[in-house]
Amino acid sequence: MELGVDIAELNVVNMRNVPPTPANYAQRSGRAGRSGQPALVFTYCSSGSPHDQYFFKRPERMVAGAVSPPRLDVTNKDLLRAHIHAIWLAETGVDLKDTLKEILDMSGDPPSLELLPEVRQHIESTTAQQAARQRAAQVLRTIPELDDTDAEELLNLTIQNVAHAFDQTCTRWRELYWSALKQAKTQEVIRRDPTRSQSDKRQAERLRREALAQIDLLTEVSSPAQSDFYSYRYFATEGFLPGYSFPRLPLSAFIPARRATQHDNFLSRPRFLAISEFGPRAIIYHEGSRYLINQVIMPVTEDEDGPLTTQIKQCSHCGYIHPVKPDVNFDLCERCGEQLESPLSQPLLRLQNVVTRRRDRINADEEERLRLGYEIRTGVRFSNRDGTMDVQTAIVQVDGQDIARLTYAQTATLWRINLGWARRKNKHQHGFVLDIERGYWAKNEQNVDDPDDPMSERTKRVIPYVEDSRNCLLFEPLVKIELQEMASLQAALKRAIEAVFQLEDNELAAEPLPDDKNRRILLLYEASEGGAGVLRRLVNDPQALRRVAEEALMICHFDPKTGEDLGRAPRSNEDCEAACYDCLLSYGNQREHAILDRKSIHTWLMGLTRAEVQISPGQSPREDHLTKLMNLCESELERDWLSKVSNSGLRLPDDAQVYIEACQTRPDFVYNSGGIYAAIYIDGSHHDYPNRHARDQQQSECMEDYGYRV
Repeated sequence: MELGVDIAELNVVNMRNVPPTPANYAQRSGRAGRSGQPALVFTYCSSGSPHDQYFFKRPERMVAGAVSPPRLDVTNKDLLRAHIHAIWLAETGVDLKDTLKEILDMSGDPPSLELLPEVRQHIESTTAQQAARQRAAQVLRTIPELDDTDAEELLNLTIQNVAHAFDQTCTRWRELYWSALKQAKTQEVIRRDPTRSQSDKRQAERLRREALAQIDLLTEVSSPAQSDFYSYRYFATEGFLPGYSFPRLPLSAFIPARRATQHDNFLSRPRFLAISEFGPRAIIYHEGSRYLINQVIMPVTEDEDGPLTTQIKQCSHCGYIHPVKPDVNFDLCERCGEQLESPLSQPLLRLQNVVTRRRDRINADEEERLRLGYEIRTGVRFSNRDGTMDVQTAIVQVDGQDIARLTYAQTATLWRINLGWARRKNKHQHGFVLDIERGYWAKNEQNVDDPDDPMSERTKRVIPYVEDSRNCLLFEPLVKIELQEMASLQAALKRAIEAVFQLEDNELAAEPLPDDKNRRILLLYEASEGGAGVLRRLVNDPQALRRVAEEALMICHFDPKTGEDLGRAPRSNEDCEAACYDCLLSYGNQREHAILDRKSIHTWLMGLTRAEVQISPGQSPREDHLTKLMNLCESELERDWLSKVSNSGLRLPDDAQVYIEACQTRPDFVYNSGGIYAAIYIDGSHHDYPNRHARDQQQSECMEDYGYRV
């Protein structure tokens, strides 16, 4: 259409690669033959892409036209909060203009960058908050999966904090502006200092121009559709407004222009990708040139003591993260109870925004190091609810034996930690040397000094990290499993989940915990904003895990019914001995190719096809939770009912004998998590009397008003 082609006359469509999903295929192929004439649609499949090869061998799944509706976790709190913010912003009538300089106070030296008085007056309007609360409540009531009590609590908290959240969303822009302004002033002083050498002055002039270019990018938006700092897009990428296809909470890299006629640019990446792509002294390829990540944009601090760092302890058994605080000292893992080791050897620095320098030449050592990349470690920490971990667990049983534990956590905090170069000499030395005065990353110990990046004497070794909230699922085997089997199971389950639920490759991620040398737990997390809601189904839907296991067997060239080894993929000309790009191999798991073996997980996958998933509403195993509920029962009738629920494989209540003060009643059992709120009364014969019956009716009505189903 951009070329002026009349789409009604289009007879041929060529797709360079197989589209991500059948929905994309239907949309793109449908551009041909619009006038009723015969048309040809053909697709190129690359041999190194497991996605392309999967559908090349099974074309009917792509071209049959069966399109699944898009999956979205509509109960995701981050997603709901962003939409409530959008409703509130519309009610305030605030116009965000083109750039943040039009809503912030730019006067003063340095400028305060506080919200302008008229903007603050609008966002603190109680009338707007009341109107937004009413409109948002109507919208939330249309979501059947969202419990009324949860919705009301989320709405009240969001509206209560919305003005503060709006102000805080401007923080990244403020830090970028202040940092650039400070750099421009500092370099201007050096440039005018007669005691400085010519090389110092040239360096200062380059850095001053760079800082001014950053300020221009933040304050001048010539093309709103193309700028990351267009106000509405900025608020979306910061997670305040719905982001849709834009990455949420990205990190930015400043790319200086190659020529005077070109424009400087900020390049944004999702933070989990940026921890490696924007890592210390990484190389970025942008518009035909190579750029070196040589500097961190340091937040301006009052005490000038350098960047704010933190320390953590990570469980060496399960990968659970424990932030080290002055008043809290963890000796045992909160999740698994194992003894914790000392904190990581170096403090952690939250990676925010970076600066690049154009680089034409890369020596052979750098090429090799870049090919191997960084050692990235992942950790997880669950959110708390009423003082306990907000998770849902399930035990996977095969033929009566417990073989795995599933732990689902909505909006858990994931940490991605860059421990250093993968090919560093000293594996026990973590982190990178940072000039905490100027923000430069020191060169690798194998390289000569770089005259363009002179380091000051104030340096500190730090470990870069990023964090974000994700829906995640932990798959923890309860029987002995070898490293090779765990790696193969990771690849097979990831691809099978994507195939069963029609997810794109970048919508689901899988990693081992605590690290790739000790694969005790498989971490799966939904990488798309808001999540697709599929991982929750693996816990709540008893048949979902079986379907995934059957698909994994087919991917690994086994007959899912008989377990027979078919030897190769459909329509393939070569046998697969251990792994191929039709089954377990992919571009993303190249480092693991040597240990992947489809035959090693045959028994595991066959077992999962007949697995029973025993769900527990909280963190403790189902059997422990059942024992706790049995001990709280006050009659044999209650114990009989509980036994029937357990023996039928149904979900157990969350608690028993809980007093609901607002209704002055004590239900025998309650469900109050996972979007299900119900009160169970096991009534004996003494409830048949008229006066008792009337009181029961009154309490039931109160509980229903309170959001419980009785």
